[in-house]
Amino acid sequence: MRPNLLVVVLDCTRADHLSCYGYGRETSPFLDSLAGRGTRFANMVSSAPWTLPSHASLFTATYSASHGATDEHRYLSARFPTLAELLAAAGYETAAFCANPWVSPETGFGRGFSHFFTNRPRHFAARPVVVARKAFDLLRGRRDSGSFRTNRAVARWLGHVDPARPFFAFVHYNETHLKFHPPAAFRRPFLEPSDSRSRIRGLNQDCNAFIAGEVEMTEDDFRLLTALYDGELRFADSRLRELSAVLDEAGRLEDTVVVVTADHGENLGEHGLMSHKFCVYETLLRVPLIIAGPGVPAGKVSSELVQNIDIAPTLAGMAGASGGLSPFSKGLPLIEGGRLGSGHPYVFAERYRPNLSAFKRRFPGFDATLVDVRKRSVSDGRSKLIWHSDSRHEYYDLVEDPAETENLYGERPAGAGRLAQVLDQWLAEVHGDHEGEAQADFDELARRQLQGLGYID
Repeated sequence: MRPNLLVVVLDCTRADHLSCYGYGRETSPFLDSLAGRGTRFANMVSSAPWTLPSHASLFTATYSASHGATDEHRYLSARFPTLAELLAAAGYETAAFCANPWVSPETGFGRGFSHFFTNRPRHFAARPVVVARKAFDLLRGRRDSGSFRTNRAVARWLGHVDPARPFFAFVHYNETHLKFHPPAAFRRPFLEPSDSRSRIRGLNQDCNAFIAGEVEMTEDDFRLLTALYDGELRFADSRLRELSAVLDEAGRLEDTVVVVTADHGENLGEHGLMSHKFCVYETLLRVPLIIAGPGVPAGKVSSELVQNIDIAPTLAGMAGASGGLSPFSKGLPLIEGGRLGSGHPYVFAERYRPNLSAFKRRFPGFDATLVDVRKRSVSDGRSKLIWHSDSRHEYYDLVEDPAETENLYGERPAGAGRLAQVLDQWLAEVHGDHEGEAQADFDELARRQLQGLGYID
C-alpha cells in the first residue's frame, strides 16, 4: 500500500535552535521524539533564504535560477510540474493548509491541490470576519499565527477524505515569524526574572527599522528576542504534536510518512541583521529536516549534504509517481527502498535583488546599495563562497569559523577560485529564462497580511 504523505514547513526555523540538533534549550520535545522514530538530516541547506523561492524549490525540485519564483519575479510558473500535481495524477487526495500569502494560489502554488486552506476570506468585504476571528481567538487565549485554525481545518478535511485513497497534505506554520508573541506558558521557560511584560512589549521587533539604523538594539535586546523566538519554536512544536494526534485519531498516522522541515532560518542579531533579509549566511540556510514513517530508517542521523530540492523526488518515489518532474530538477531521493541515499557534493543557495521601493520610501537616508544586489552561495560543507553581483565576494572556512565572521576571500584565492568554478558550472546548468511570465496578484487582505509579516511597509 502506498503511504500517506504529510509535509510540514515551520517558517523561519533554524536547525541550531532545536534541541534535537544539539541546542541547549528544550525547544522541540515532539520533534526530538519524531527524529528518534525516523531519520534526522544533520546537514540540510535551504536553496533560498525566504519563503517564496524556498517553497518553489521544495515543490518542483529545482533551484531559483530554474523556477524563477524569486524577489525579482514573485510567481511560480506553470511550466514547472509540482509535487502536488504528480501525486494528484497518481491518485492521491491532495490538500494544502497555509496562511502565508507567499505560498498560495495567487503565487502559483494552487496547482495539484484539490483543497487549499488559506485562513483568509475570499473577498476584502469579509475583513470584519478576520477581525472577529482574531478577537475571539484572543478571548479564548489562542494568540497564534493561524496554527490553531490550520490544525482544525486539517481535521475537518481528513474527515472527508476517502479512506481507501492515500493522501498528500502540506501544512505550513507561521508561528516563528516576526513578530514573536508566544503564549506565556511557552515563553516563560526561556525568560529571565527581569523580563517583565512591559520589557517584552517595549522590545523592538521592527526588523526594517533596525537594519536601516533607525533603531538601536543592545546585546540584551537580542538575548530577549532570542528567548521569545525559542518560545515560538516550543509553541510550534506543540502544534505539531497536536497535528500528529489529529492523524492518529483519524486512524491515518501509522500509514503516513511525516516530513518536517523549514523554508529558511532567522537572523537574531548575527551579522548586524534581523529577520531573514539580505543575506545567504548559515543562520538562514541551515534548517531542519526530519522524516519518519513507513519505509523510513528509524533512529538514524544522516550527515550527507542535502537540500529542499530533494524532498519532492523522495516523496514521489515513495508514492510510485517518479519521472514527472522538470528536466531542470537537480533533486536526489533521500530514501529509496528503505535505505538512505547519498547527498550532494556541493549545496547552493540564491538571493535575488530585493524589491526595496517601500524600504527606500520609509528610510530615505539608508544606503540601499549595500543590499540591492544578487547573492549566490556554494559550499562543500567545509568551505563556502558567497558571490555578490557587486563583486564584494565572501569566502569562509566553515570548520574553523562556522559563524562566518572572518571573510577569507582575499587570503585564500585558491579555495575561493575552486568554488567559483563550481558555481559557474552549476549556474550554466540550471539557469532558465522567465521573461514575460505571470506575476502574483494579491488581494487587499493578502497585502495587509504581508505587511504584518514585514514584507511590505
